[in-house]
Amino acid sequence: MALSRLTLRDFRCFESVDLDLSPRANLIHGDNASGKTSLLEALFFLSRGRSFRTSKAENLVRHGAEGFLLTGLAVDGAGTVPLGIARGPAGLEARVGGAPAQGLAQLAERLPVQLLDASAHQLIEGGPRHRRQFLDWGVFHVEQGFLAAWRRYQRALKQRNTLLRQRAAEAMLKTWEPELVSAGLLLDQSRRAYLAQLEPVALAWASRLLGGLDLRFRYLRGWGEGKSLEDALEGTRTLDREQGSTRSGPHRAEVAIEIGGLPAQQQVSRGQQKVLAGALLLAQAAYLHQATGRQCLLLLDDLAAELDVGHLGRFLELVEESQAQTFLTSVEQGRLPAWKEARRFHVEHGKIAKLV
Repeated sequence: MALSRLTLRDFRCFESVDLDLSPRANLIHGDNASGKTSLLEALFFLSRGRSFRTSKAENLVRHGAEGFLLTGLAVDGAGTVPLGIARGPAGLEARVGGAPAQGLAQLAERLPVQLLDASAHQLIEGGPRHRRQFLDWGVFHVEQGFLAAWRRYQRALKQRNTLLRQRAAEAMLKTWEPELVSAGLLLDQSRRAYLAQLEPVALAWASRLLGGLDLRFRYLRGWGEGKSLEDALEGTRTLDREQGSTRSGPHRAEVAIEIGGLPAQQQVSRGQQKVLAGALLLAQAAYLHQATGRQCLLLLDDLAAELDVGHLGRFLELVEESQAQTFLTSVEQGRLPAWKEARRFHVEHGKIAKLV
């Protein structure tokens, strides 16, 4: 699903913006601090209901305004669906198809978005949370039933952790453990199934960008191999009580990314980490299209400043192959690719002009 139109009202530096978008490539240039990244942030927020730059939605409201409004028209083979999210005095309100959204996940489901910016290397170098989020983004969009199982698991986990902090009786802990186990095993199965399908795609794309790396994924499920989740919970119950949190389960899962059997961050430079992270995100976008026929919105923030000329050229070739709807920013117009299907925009002082 692609966006054919995007509207911003009182978001960051933008008072009022209406854009007709290309379904394939949208190239955006402008000086530093002109609003290029804020435009990508608006697209990200419309999909996920949160920013990649701040945890406080009130920081996104234009100075002097009471709130902001983001709307878009999402288009696929079945037709056009209006999407919207607003921040006002009462908080966030999201709408899908003209009706109140059942949750922010409904926006994300309609509008898959991936971001590649200066922090992309965290996928390789950062902690397990980054790779778990990477994995779950793909599972959410491809594996049916994942969201329902994830919600069940999170509810049971929250209840068990609350009881642990309250030093509740063991019998009360055990009332939530069957649900934790049941939902946790569904999460684990969905993650394994998705990763098995994604891995060959990801390895092929990474190889095209970085050469013949001995790259491998190693999935760590969050509790000991050869042990059931029931046994793991029972075995750590005493320690869980002491620490007030559940130490075993899929909420502690990890995708170890290894080169030659060693952690990837030890084998490649910071620049190569960004290239590898980009390859993995592109592979996810390509696999989403392959598995579901749906487009991903790919937000690429100033790639020319992040990648050297050789890697940038090869990377942009793969971007075209990914079938994603691409939004690419640059300080210099001359560093943007000469894509025939692209629509070009110039950002300056909170204004966005379409270039002929």
